[in-house]
Amino acid sequence: MSRAASLLQLQSIDLELDANHARLRAIEIALGDDPAFKQAQRDGVDAQAQLHAGRVVVQNLEYESQTLGQKIAEVESRLYGGTVTNPKELQDLQNEGASLRRRREALEEKQFEAMLAVEAAEVRGAEAQHRLEQAEAAASAAHGNLREERERLRIAVARLDINRGASAAGIPAGDLELYMRLRQNKKGRAVSQLDEGACTACGVAPSSSRIQDARQGNEIILCGNCGRILCAD
Repeated sequence: MSRAASLLQLQSIDLELDANHARLRAIEIALGDDPAFKQAQRDGVDAQAQLHAGRVVVQNLEYESQTLGQKIAEVESRLYGGTVTNPKELQDLQNEGASLRRRREALEEKQFEAMLAVEAAEVRGAEAQHRLEQAEAAASAAHGNLREERERLRIAVARLDINRGASAAGIPAGDLELYMRLRQNKKGRAVSQLDEGACTACGVAPSSSRIQDARQGNEIILCGNCGRILCAD
């Protein structure tokens, strides 16, 4: 296979990928235009945000509880360890310990409330996800089973991505760079086949020397009119 033919093969894969991606975008727009679906999406985002915020609160309270527990342990160690004998200091330690335990009790109430809030947020999140799935299913049915088509396209895109990787792996880096640059500038079609001595992209016949060089396949030959890579295979 000539260098140009390898690029033409890659272009075939890329054009199919382009078409599939364009169709996927159209499907996403069609599904997303449904008001119930949009509301379900917003509800899902809000529920996830609330769940995340609740979990952050629980984590912060847990850290605060651990810190407070360490302080209580330190006070009780000094209070009952026998190292402090001064009555005034002992009374101060008792007062400090009592204050810390009251704080811990209040903190435990906050932790309990925070965990209840997280559980409620998890329920709301599950309900929002269920509503989203229902809304998406309804929108899909209303638009001709678009969900099924979307899944088929995603599978096809995954297969094409694998094929593209295998195809591109055998192409020299310089050829691939030229192809990608032309593909960007030529609306996806960087390679043009020769048909009866004419470039099929622009319809202009290249010079006989260009045609001969393209048929030999040893070099990358560009159309003198549209600038695309000529493939004579």
